[in-house]
Amino acid sequence: MNHTVLARKWRPKKFADLVGQQNTVTVLQNIISSGRLHHAYLLTGTRGVGKTTIARIIAKALNCLNPQNSEPCGSCENCQQIDRGRYVDVIEIDAASNTGVDNIREVLENAQYAPTSGKYKIYIIDEVHMLSKSAFNAMLKTLEEPPAHVVFILATTDVQKVPITILSRCLQLKLRNLSAIEIEDHLRYVLEQEQVGAESAALELLAQAANGSMRDALSLTDQAIAFSNANITEIITRQMLGISENSSIIEILTAIQKADSVSLINICQRLNSEGVSLENILEQINYSLFNIGLAQLSPQPQLSNELQNLAKLISLQDCQLYFEISNLGLEQIRKVQNQYPVFVMNLLRMIAFTIGSHQDKQLIIQAANCTTELAPTTVTSTTAIQQVKEEKLANTPKPTVTAELTENIQIMQAVTPQEIENEQQNDLKTKELAPWEESITTEEIPLAAEPVNSEQLIAALPEETESRQEVTETSKIEGPLDQFSNWLEFVKAIDLTQIDKTIAVVLSNCSQTNSNNPDELTLVINDSYRQLVTTACVDQIEQMLFSKYQRHFDLSFNFVTEIQDGTLKSHNQAEANALQQSAEEAIQSDLVIQDLIINFAAKIVPNSIKPL
Repeated sequence: MNHTVLARKWRPKKFADLVGQQNTVTVLQNIISSGRLHHAYLLTGTRGVGKTTIARIIAKALNCLNPQNSEPCGSCENCQQIDRGRYVDVIEIDAASNTGVDNIREVLENAQYAPTSGKYKIYIIDEVHMLSKSAFNAMLKTLEEPPAHVVFILATTDVQKVPITILSRCLQLKLRNLSAIEIEDHLRYVLEQEQVGAESAALELLAQAANGSMRDALSLTDQAIAFSNANITEIITRQMLGISENSSIIEILTAIQKADSVSLINICQRLNSEGVSLENILEQINYSLFNIGLAQLSPQPQLSNELQNLAKLISLQDCQLYFEISNLGLEQIRKVQNQYPVFVMNLLRMIAFTIGSHQDKQLIIQAANCTTELAPTTVTSTTAIQQVKEEKLANTPKPTVTAELTENIQIMQAVTPQEIENEQQNDLKTKELAPWEESITTEEIPLAAEPVNSEQLIAALPEETESRQEVTETSKIEGPLDQFSNWLEFVKAIDLTQIDKTIAVVLSNCSQTNSNNPDELTLVINDSYRQLVTTACVDQIEQMLFSKYQRHFDLSFNFVTEIQDGTLKSHNQAEANALQQSAEEAIQSDLVIQDLIINFAAKIVPNSIKPL
């Protein structure tokens, strides 16, 4: 078999060939060129970053017959023998297989003899942390005072397990994880030399999947070459790695941002059916949240437009919360065999733990409609209400009995559906206004839970009154700000969907109190929102006030256990209650409905009436 895998074929032979370890290379080159050699080196770092490779380059540099500025020549007999693993004075020991004290004692006894052909006898002990405690103890004396011709090079991926007495006797060199850009550039160079085509997006995926290990990257590249038949594309690489497309990650984050659990679960089911790696998807979500967090605090022009938009919609607090949940999820998902439940529950946890209640989220989502529909039309009298309803009626289809209601009505054969329809049309023609256009009453008429007779129905019908209370009277606030009527009008003029969600929740749940100082503005808010009223939040609201009215207000908050009126939320609820009451009164007063209730013992199903 003549083929050699890329990780072995492209293993560096000189210090200059090493990628991403410039600090360590500089130290070693200076040591070798100055002749200030240490008798023991400890190379630490994750797998595949070059520990064993650097140990062999050190061995070649120390025993090379024709060294060139601290670099081995690579062509002399000693260098070639070391590359082939046949040099007698370079002894490589796998500590994972030779953990006992007897193995180390044999090594130490042979260390007393002089090298056969080179200047130094090099002992390379890989995964040294696997040695037993007695084996470490046997090494202490030799490591402290070794023979002049002996150099120990220890390598480990878990330096925490190496006894401190060993660490103090070694020169420690920590190898760092390679960046994705360094790995990607090296893979591009290797594939150009191998004459293999590869897309840049595919190389980026391979570099990220390597997690800082060049050996892993080259091994994955070998797999990609075989999988793609020497034409590495992004689609094939995603299939090989089990990585979902970026659009799926955007869909997941968008569903979380909108608190749309139904869509989120559907996406999870689809990804699970496609057989992608759920761990990899959670890692992608984690990395996307990292990029979103960066974009929220500093410009990130290289970020995609989708992530840039999400950075504007997701608050700083929520982004940090999502990132922490995804970190915990990655720890959990690696410990279980069935990853799907852990994956889904971690994503649902992001929705459940988001700052602010679900009701607050819905308030923010619907704020645009509230601003455009309610703010321009301030209902101050029954006449104004009548005008608004007449405008809506122009484009509203004629009322008919809803399907939900007809399912609960037992119609006798004495009255056919055609007769009911004709009677309804005649009633509508004789009335100047439809029943639901009557003035809103301030007293709620209860729905009939049981069949009622005609006397009960007539007693319950609404009566005309000479004057009505204003609908918005309960939310009216007299405030010190002469530029606008009150705090409610200020909040209604803001598009809450375009600002930070935390600020939107605070604005929507505040009401204004009176103040003698026109430059002071005191807001009242429920104590449950105290954690949202931060210094940054107050500063932003002050800036919004200044931008709107060109003057500075000294803003302060009072926290109370219960707040009734004056907030946007209470205002919207009052409007919704008024519309609901009007709709119920319209159904109760409709002649067709009255006839059905009186003659056929029909009843209105509670909570079945919805305003148009």
